Amino acid sequence: MRKLLFISVGLAALGGAVHAQSLREIQARNAAAHALEDVRRDLLAGQIDAANAQERARTEGLLRGLEQQRTSSALTAPSMTVAPARALDAPAPREADRASAMSRIDQLTQDALAESNARMRAIRPASEPKR
Repeated sequence: MRKLLFISVGLAALGGAVHAQSLREIQARNAAAHALEDVRRDLLAGQIDAANAQERARTEGLLRGLEQQRTSSALTAPSMTVAPARALDAPAPREADRASAMSRIDQLTQDALAESNARMRAIRPASEPKR
């Protein structure tokens, strides 16, 4: 009996050691996976930064070119004047048009509702006796 107890304790200790070893291996794999993910994230961040820097440089170049075109056209055509601003529609006619459109929509809605009600009244209920 005692021998069996020692054997079982020995096996349990051995199983615990194997289990601890497998846990250490899992932890080591997880640590390696985390380190790899950190490297990937850093690489991606670097690529994003580089793309952003290229886009900023391209935008700045475009803006410089536009500014040069604007200044050169202003220098070559001094006789040009700015066209007067176009007069905007008066708000009163727009409001009147909007009110007219709203009343037209209301009238069409009422007409459609009346037509639908007439159709519903024309349908004979199933409970009504046939004549």
